[in-house]
Amino acid sequence: MKIALLSDIHANLAALRAVLDDVDAVASGAAIWHTGDIVGYNAEPNEVVMLLRERGAVGVMGNHDAAVLGELDLSWFNAAAAAAARWTAAHLTAASATWLRALPKISEMGDATLVHGSPREPLGEYIVDAAGAHENLVSLSTPILFHGHTHTPAHWTLRAGRATSVAIDGAAQPLHAPSLVNLGSVGQPRDGDPRAAWVLWDRSDDGSALGALGTVTWRRVAYDIARTQALVRAAGLPESLATRLAVGA
Repeated sequence: MKIALLSDIHANLAALRAVLDDVDAVASGAAIWHTGDIVGYNAEPNEVVMLLRERGAVGVMGNHDAAVLGELDLSWFNAAAAAAARWTAAHLTAASATWLRALPKISEMGDATLVHGSPREPLGEYIVDAAGAHENLVSLSTPILFHGHTHTPAHWTLRAGRATSVAIDGAAQPLHAPSLVNLGSVGQPRDGDPRAAWVLWDRSDDGSALGALGTVTWRRVAYDIARTQALVRAAGLPESLATRLAVGA
């Protein structure tokens, strides 16, 4: 079984289309799971929701999704993010809002937990260091946590009782329990690489030493950044939201 995992799409339709094309090329028929922040920042929220619905994507709510729905105070956001949330709320269709509102904040899918931030704070916590990773690793109720929120790919696992960061090199990595897998961002990467990020979880059981949890592979996909930037500017959204896309910051 192959599962494509996406996070932090942020209303970037060009990036989502490029990722889904890549999914179809390397893992045709894979299920699509996401860890939230479907909207915010960019200018095609309804189109992104529609495409995810067409593909049967399942997942959880992110903090930007909650903010657009009025479930999270915008005082927690910086000025650009708050402006984008207000714009999105004004342009979101009823159908899109209904779909977003139905998303749970945390979901267990067999061996995996899906959440935007962390199980402790589904919409709030950024797992960025060994201390935060350790606290979440030792409290997981499933072998794996898939999450996003930081917009930066990361892989943490527990070795000899300590949270250990696993280097991400583009190769398939065996999954060991417990593990935290940060998917990075489809629509607004912040790791210096402007290409859209997604993760392929391959649960195929070939009898090898990989184990029952299979492997994860981070993939990066180029997309039409100029198109997304032009739409951000045409919508009157903050210029910083357009310029950052070209540098992955």
